[in-house]
Order: sequence, then structure tokens, then C-alpha cells
Amino acid sequence: MRDDFAIKQANGLECIYLSMTERFQLDCFIGHYIKTRNLRSVPDIEHILRTTLESYPGHPPVMVNELNAWIDKTLGYRASHPDFPHLEDL
Repeated sequence: MRDDFAIKQANGLECIYLSMTERFQLDCFIGHYIKTRNLRSVPDIEHILRTTLESYPGHPPVMVNELNAWIDKTLGYRASHPDFPHLEDL
């Protein structure tokens, strides 16, 4: 890991890293997660996600793939394919 990345990282879940140079602010991450999991119709989903994220066991820097996988496992959600949002596994 580059030294400047380790030094300049944000604490906690203020930022979720896409790469060493790109990151989401928490609000953007939550919006993206809701969109990629097609969860807009779930009542109070933003509150559910924020509450769940309070118990995230990881340490900074938090990478988006790791956080997505943890939320998916914790809450049982799955990413939807943008071209085929309604397909289910057979």
C-alpha cells in the first residue's frame, strides 16, 4: 500500500474507497448501494442501511467491494444486473 494512501485515509465510514484515488462519501455510497440492489421500494431502506453500517466491523481504509459484500451478507441483498433487473436464479 502506498504511504500517502495510508496517511490520508478518512476515519470510519466517512469515505468508502473505490480505488486508492477515488472514493464515495457515505451518502453517495448509500444511494449507490440502494440503486445497485434495486431497493428503492424497500420502506425506510436508508435508515436500515445507516443503522446496519454502525456495526461494520472493518477498519479504514474501507473498500467498496468489502463493504458491499458485508452488507449483502448481513442483510441478505444482492446486486441486480442493470440490463436484467428482474431475473432470478433458477
